[in-house]
Amino acid sequence: MKNANDPQLRALRERAGRMRLPPLSRGPDGRLTPESLAPVREIARRIARHNRIVGLSLVLCAPGGATDVITLGHARLHPRMPVTEHTCFRVASVSKLVMTFGALSMMEDGLLALDEDIGAVLGYPVRSPHAPDVPVTLRMLLTHTSGIRDEGSYGTRGMAPGCTLRELLCDPQNWLPQRPGAAFHYSNLGAGAAGSAMERAGGQPFDDLMQARVFAPLSIRASYDPRRIVPADDLADGYAVRGPLPPVRRYDAAALAVRPPEPFDPERDYLCAAGRLITDSAGMAALVRLLASESGMGVLAPDSLRLMRTPQDGLGGIGACGRGLNAAFLPGVFPGVNAVGHQGVAYGMCAELFADPASGTGVGVMTSGTRLVRTPPLMRAGFDLLTLGFAALAATDQ
Repeated sequence: MKNANDPQLRALRERAGRMRLPPLSRGPDGRLTPESLAPVREIARRIARHNRIVGLSLVLCAPGGATDVITLGHARLHPRMPVTEHTCFRVASVSKLVMTFGALSMMEDGLLALDEDIGAVLGYPVRSPHAPDVPVTLRMLLTHTSGIRDEGSYGTRGMAPGCTLRELLCDPQNWLPQRPGAAFHYSNLGAGAAGSAMERAGGQPFDDLMQARVFAPLSIRASYDPRRIVPADDLADGYAVRGPLPPVRRYDAAALAVRPPEPFDPERDYLCAAGRLITDSAGMAALVRLLASESGMGVLAPDSLRLMRTPQDGLGGIGACGRGLNAAFLPGVFPGVNAVGHQGVAYGMCAELFADPASGTGVGVMTSGTRLVRTPPLMRAGFDLLTLGFAALAATDQ
């Protein structure tokens, strides 16, 4: 997810300001009453219809731990399977934010350092051909300021069997002309390099590290490997939606769930961390709460969480990046909220994970496919559902 500039933030604030909800009430359990949930569900239904969303889960996290979940539409179209609270969606680039929880956990244990030369972890030099004297660091990878870019051979050779991370990082096509640290440029390859560095430092497959360091402490069903989601019938497919044409499946969850396992190899695992996370509504709620928390919820120390949510400008050789560690900011876009988080888009699916640490609230969005119309820098469907979620949290009688 790219950063929003000032004109884009103004446009987003204006769009978000149009959302109107009546006062909403909560029951003794802290959740919205059925009467209060009804208008929220109806607006979600209208957003889904307008954006041709195949299926969705909208997760609302209120202070104190109460969670409301709205599900609509279908997880799979052939045969038709409705979305339920147990449906597991691929959340695309939201994976990068969640990966950062694991990376900071490893930093706390002394296995990684934010400002160490990443080549020392990977086992070979990682240098921009335009600035061979500047080391690339984990902080640069997590802020998308490393100078690594996707527009070279990453989308072609990088998707081919047998390609290695070292091969891609040695290709001058995959580097910006600017010095590492000098310029923000969103990069899936850079995120993949961070994931491979985690594997090297931890000596385990990436998903094993994330299970031990993030998912098990949170007691959630989540994985970067669809084969680990049980039962596999809970996996949502992903659909591309274009114009008036029927949705086309681009992400076949059932087929991926039975794909033969590949051997552990950090040099070939660079596609994992950037966008393969899968979770359900309870998992999304726990991840939202972790991002919003001050305690760290048994995953991170409070200082690490605060660092993740802090603009990294001027830290560790970083110039002006305008973001935290794999965390983007939407200041004041939603009334009374300074949201931090990430959007994910892949195979027609759109996902959102944003939280407001000051209030302890947050919203998660997962979809199985939608018409991808951009409301810069966010996709319209995801942004409108986020707006609805924060509006519903704000409209609650306390």
